[in-house]
Order: sequence, then C-alpha cells, then structure tokens
Amino acid sequence: MKKSEPLQWERAKRMAFWDQGKLTYRNWSKEFYLQKANVVTQSVNYMRARDLIELVGEKQFIKTWPAIRNSNRFQANKKAILDAIWSFYVVGDVSFPVSECVIHFHPKKRETLKKLISSSGNESIYAIAKSLGRNPRRIYDDVHDFSNKGLVVLESAQREGRKVLLPKVRGCHVSAGASSLDLIIT
Repeated sequence: MKKSEPLQWERAKRMAFWDQGKLTYRNWSKEFYLQKANVVTQSVNYMRARDLIELVGEKQFIKTWPAIRNSNRFQANKKAILDAIWSFYVVGDVSFPVSECVIHFHPKKRETLKKLISSSGNESIYAIAKSLGRNPRRIYDDVHDFSNKGLVVLESAQREGRKVLLPKVRGCHVSAGASSLDLIIT
C-alpha cells in the first residue's frame, strides 16, 4: 500500500476489481469522478458502502449520488443502501427520496427540510420558524419552494380560529388513518 492510498483501498479494490491488480487509488478516483460507467458500476455493486463513501468522500458522495444512481446496472440492494445513506446524510431520514435539487439548497434551507422531516407533520410554518429561530417569512418561502419541487405537501387546518398550513414531507409523514403497511403497498 502506498502512503497516499486510504486504508480501505486494498479491501475495496479486491472486492470490486479483483482481476485488476495494478489499479491504483489515484486512477480509480479519477475515473470514478469522471463517472466512467464500468468503474462506477463495479464500485457500487461490489464495494462495501462504507468503503465506497470513505474513498469518494462524504461531500462528493452527496454531490454525485443523485446523478449516478439512475443507472439500471446497479444491484437493487446496493442502490437502496446508498439511497438510504445519502438521505440520512442530507436530511437525517433514511426514508427521504433521493432528489438532486436538495444538494443545491443553502444549508439553512436544508436545515428547514431536516426540521420538517423530524417534526410530526402537524407543526405550522410559524412553529417551525420559531423552533429554528428564523424569520417565519423565510420558512414560508422555503416550504413553498419545497412544495413546488414536489418534496412537501401543504395541508390546511384550523387552529384556534386561524387557518394554518401544515407542511408534510412526502414519504416521511403518514396521514392520520394510514398505516405503515399502506405506505409499503402503495
């Protein structure tokens, strides 16, 4: 092992590229970043998810996974694992669907999305803004942008004689009366 190669490289290389003994981390890294189909496919399908992410780097994984995940050459179980890891890194919930638009959000906007996901789906925009210590208008704008991108559904409700909007994140909040089995079947 060369000093510039990460510790995981030898194991990852054996798992994915067992027949290419001379492949270096530097060459693999360059080809992975260029999204060479065979290198990406072999890496995703045969490396441990943890090794792949550590070799690529968490920030680079977050940035590139939405663009490369649509390949039909990936094993379904590996794709599901990497989707869940990406979702957890980005918004803190493994059930959140991978969406390329999320990686372009400002950190405060991503924090708003994380808060929406961790909420029960029954908190008003004002309550969310208050808990984040942000201006309600900014949260309102963020939530409507999420809604326009299909990430959030807005439901109206009456609270203390006032009409409020309750943002519910698609795939993360179950409406009252629906069970988790309903979500799996649909």
